[in-house]
Amino acid sequence: MRHAVGLLAIPFAVVTTVFADPPKPPPAADASALSERNAMLAPIQVESLTLTPIVARQPAGAGGTVETPLVLDEAMAAKQLAIQEIADGDVNSLTLVNRASRPVFLLAGEVIIGGKQDRIIGRNTVIPAKTTQEVPVFCVEHGRWTGKTKEFTTARALAHGRLRGQASYAAQQDVWNEVSAKNKARKTETPSGTYRQVAQQQSDGTLGAMEAQVNAALARMPAADRARMVGYAVAFNGSVVTVDLFGSPALFKKLETKLVRSYLTEAVDVTAQKDVTPPSPAAVKAFMVDADKAAEQRSYDTAAAETKINIGEHAAKAKVDYKPRPSAGGGKADTAPPAAALYENYQQK
Repeated sequence: MRHAVGLLAIPFAVVTTVFADPPKPPPAADASALSERNAMLAPIQVESLTLTPIVARQPAGAGGTVETPLVLDEAMAAKQLAIQEIADGDVNSLTLVNRASRPVFLLAGEVIIGGKQDRIIGRNTVIPAKTTQEVPVFCVEHGRWTGKTKEFTTARALAHGRLRGQASYAAQQDVWNEVSAKNKARKTETPSGTYRQVAQQQSDGTLGAMEAQVNAALARMPAADRARMVGYAVAFNGSVVTVDLFGSPALFKKLETKLVRSYLTEAVDVTAQKDVTPPSPAAVKAFMVDADKAAEQRSYDTAAAETKINIGEHAAKAKVDYKPRPSAGGGKADTAPPAAALYENYQQK
């Protein structure tokens, strides 16, 4: 593995204009506006990878008290979630049983192992409480269709960005092609072609030096900024490739380690160029706008949430929104969804 070249804390330039009644500043002195709701902080640079933290412009906890869902790993650890092959077996569908009294949020690209072949979750979505339903998945082990059990366990890993993108916006063959390319790059090729060994490198120390540098940079951030973090803008050699943006710091915090390790899994095979310049807020916004302006398409629905996608020229977007909850009397919905989406992912095509 290449040696990390270190961290660059590069604040964005701030232009000061005098107003008769000055507007309220963003929450941190080195933040740069991304939207009315969010701002970008100074970037973290590790080799080819730039991670730019995104914070909510309001203090943590402001703007509503929407319940934070469980996530895959914590629900499985509590034995509140089970995933298994459907009755006759289906490459692109599995049965998920949520026994918890709370909904479970799933990220497209989360790796689950076992069954007849290892899979990744196929859509960003929310599974309602006390629900059994089929969920879309993609195979990441094309050479196996046997198993001693129909049950799956979590690999506690999230696929790297390009594979996440294929899961959200492409087809099974595209997923297999990306798994094969990554296994070749990581020297983890196996007879069954599984992604499992790549996933294991996220926690076996392979990426430890790079992860330590990210963690050290995050540890130096003011506590107030850390508490407001809701996502990252991700770039390689200065080019934006991913934006992950959550509606609340609480849900982001549950998934931050998984996300960072996913970014590092991709970064480890991207050669760093000299004199990398982190992307500006304008570049990040342009990346997002490319997908935002494309036609919105319905991707996947559950009783709890709806997922929609936009396929732009250079970037694609998936957005998960809670649905309004019905009233206790069975009439019109009495709880509107929060103004901010539960989760948005922007991915380079």
